[in-house]
Amino acid sequence: MAEIAKISFYAKNKTVCPVCDAEFYRENLLSGGGRMNAGNLTPEMHRLYEPTQKYGKVYPLIYPVTVCPECYTAAFEKDFTEIDGATALKLKQSRSDRVSAVESLFPELDFTRSRDLKAGIASYILALVSYDSFPLETVPTLKQGMSTLRAAWLCHHIDQEIKNENFDYLARVFYRKASFFYRQIVEYEQTGTESIENVGNFGPDIDNNYGYDGVIYLTGYLEYSYGQKEDVSVRLERLKSSMTVISRIVGMRKSSKTKPSTLVENAIELHGKIKKEIKTLEGNA
Repeated sequence: MAEIAKISFYAKNKTVCPVCDAEFYRENLLSGGGRMNAGNLTPEMHRLYEPTQKYGKVYPLIYPVTVCPECYTAAFEKDFTEIDGATALKLKQSRSDRVSAVESLFPELDFTRSRDLKAGIASYILALVSYDSFPLETVPTLKQGMSTLRAAWLCHHIDQEIKNENFDYLARVFYRKASFFYRQIVEYEQTGTESIENVGNFGPDIDNNYGYDGVIYLTGYLEYSYGQKEDVSVRLERLKSSMTVISRIVGMRKSSKTKPSTLVENAIELHGKIKKEIKTLEGNA
């Protein structure tokens, strides 16, 4: 507990759950002091952090989601505090869905305690279920996509620490869900079903905001890496669609100097991989 206390702190003011009126103190990550030693950025735009001698391993992603410890309503902080009456009623009625979503995986879960990797994963699962009740103005599909992708990352981290508990399998499940949601985000934006106009931060991680281009890139990356491969015709269709949207980023490499170089470089590499697989699949058809 003493070591965890050096990594995080509890807010001085209570948070009141807009769904069940429970009062709790939100846990936040302490910044500075060498707690976060930034390492490499993965092709999924996930920032890795190197452990330090003083603080050990630190996982910033376990803290962003606010979770009510009583009714398990969960959302990113701003969305949580702005839940309106109609949404609160839906969330009150769907409490059992949230409980059942995590109780079999984490039977001893307690959000009044300091968070660990399991609580972090559970917070994103609860956010995924909670956002089903949020209005379209809050862009819930994007939040669900980010939640499932981050859950996959945390499952990968915990699998490195605790073997033989099927967290590698759970990571693959979340990656496939993330692929579905990111594909929906692009479709909804194109049809006007769910506008991203008011989104402040697209993530996907907490250190950089890669904007809508990051969403486009991840849509293609997740489809290429985790999309279904059983039906070749569907695979081809989705890969071609992914290559089309990725081409938008690739085409900007000379025309714009404002795009993050890492994103553009990753998009160029991904574009080549998708093009190669499409050629192979068409050759075997």
